[in-house]
Amino acid sequence: MDFLNLCHSLGLETRVARCVLDVEAEKVDEIGGKYFQEYISLNQIEESGIEKWLKLSKSRDYEGDEVMLELLVEVYKKLERLEQKLFIKENPYLPLSLSLKTHSIGHGVLCFEEELQEGEMYYARFDLPIFPSKIIPVFFRMLTPHIAKIIKIGYSHNHSYDGYVVECERMEIRSRREIE
Repeated sequence: MDFLNLCHSLGLETRVARCVLDVEAEKVDEIGGKYFQEYISLNQIEESGIEKWLKLSKSRDYEGDEVMLELLVEVYKKLERLEQKLFIKENPYLPLSLSLKTHSIGHGVLCFEEELQEGEMYYARFDLPIFPSKIIPVFFRMLTPHIAKIIKIGYSHNHSYDGYVVECERMEIRSRREIE
């Protein structure tokens, strides 16, 4: 399937790169309720605690080793997750009924292998495989059975997602050059 030309025919001016992401999703009628609460919670995690401290330290002309600082923050976050698992013993996220895989991604666009209902809105989350890894919550609307337009994503998550799209594009270009 030619997702790039399909996106352009829908008026979505984006590049599309091959990328498989595991996405959990649930059909919703509106942006609200318990799914919006989880969306807000996952966006606040990005802007609270150790993440906020890290951003502040970087903006104050930090004199130390930034890579080491980033690694220490990741170790701290892993310890927090382990602590949660030990004491809570349950998944902190809402159960979502659909397990999907993307075929390709673009700026503000998800292209799925599976068919979904055209015109419907979904709440979804996926683990973005970057360092540090992030769970990205989004709301999207299906424009075709395979192409979704992201209609709500947090600011810092959007920045991370767009950066990942660019990295996928670079990898695709490199692999094409290696074949030639």
